[in-house]
Amino acid sequence: MIVITGATGKIGSKTAAELIAKGKKVKAIGREESKLEALAKKGALIAKGDMLNADFLTEAFNGAEAVLLLIPPNMQAPDVAAFQKSVGEAQLEALKNAAIKNIVFISSLGTERSANGSLVAGLADQEKRLNGLPTDVHVISLRPTGFMENLFNQIGAIKYQNAISSILKPELATGIIAIQDIAAVAADKLDRLEFKGKTSLALLGSRDYTQREIAAVIGKAIGKPDLSYVQISFEDQKKSLLQYGASESVAEAMIKMWENVNDGLSGVQRTPLNTTPTTLEYFAENVFKQFFERL
Repeated sequence: MIVITGATGKIGSKTAAELIAKGKKVKAIGREESKLEALAKKGALIAKGDMLNADFLTEAFNGAEAVLLLIPPNMQAPDVAAFQKSVGEAQLEALKNAAIKNIVFISSLGTERSANGSLVAGLADQEKRLNGLPTDVHVISLRPTGFMENLFNQIGAIKYQNAISSILKPELATGIIAIQDIAAVAADKLDRLEFKGKTSLALLGSRDYTQREIAAVIGKAIGKPDLSYVQISFEDQKKSLLQYGASESVAEAMIKMWENVNDGLSGVQRTPLNTTPTTLEYFAENVFKQFFERL
C-alpha cells in the first residue's frame, strides 16, 4: 500500500490517480471529503484527518510500503514558518511510529540555497528532518520549479489589463512545469521504489522561458498576440497577495521566495534527468486556453 498525503491537492490527487492506474493499492489522506470520495470511486482507500495530528498520521501510515509526503499550503497561516514546522514534525513522528522505509517528499527548487524567511525555507527544514532518519529509510526529495498552473492566477490581469505581471525580472529565464509531470515522476518513484539513501531530484520543466516569453506563449494561445509582461514592485505584489486573502506572514514569505529567484539562487544545471516533457506551448494551447475561455 502507498499512502498519499495531501491527496485532495493538485499534486497529491494526480499522483494518487497515476498509481491507481498502475494497479497500486493507494490510501488517500486529506481533509476535503468530496475530493476524497472522488478518489475512493477510482479505488483508493481514504483517511480524512488533520496533517498536524501525529496520531492520525501514524494510523494512516501503518502498513504502508511507501509514503508521498507534502506540506500543504496554508495561505491564512498567521506564522507560516511555525505552521510548516508543526506539520513537518507531526509527519516525522508518524513516519517513525509507523516504521516507514520509503518516502517521496515534494519539496521545491531553491531549497539547496534556501534563505531564511522564504516560503521554501520550511521545505528545506523538512528535507533536513527526513535526511536525518536512519540509514535504512530511503528518501527522495523532488524539487520542482514554478507551476504552469499558477498562470491561472493571471487571468484577471490578462482580461482587464492585457498583461501578465509579477515581481520577476522580464528577461529572467526560469523553468516552468506542469503539475501532471510532477505527479508522473512521483508516481514512478513510488511504483518502482528504486531510490536508495537520501537523495534529491530537481524538476525543471521542458526548458527555460523568460517572463516575456511566457507572456508571448500565453498571448499567442488565447488570441492576444500583444499580451505584455509587466514587472511590478514588491510592495504591489504584497498588496495583491493580501487582497486575495494571504496572511501577512505568507505574503512576506512568498515575496522573499521570489526575491531569491530574482537573485538567481536556484542555479541547478539542466540535464535530461531533470527535464520534463510538457512544454509551455502545449499547456497554453491545450489547458490554459480552455480554462481562460470558460471564465
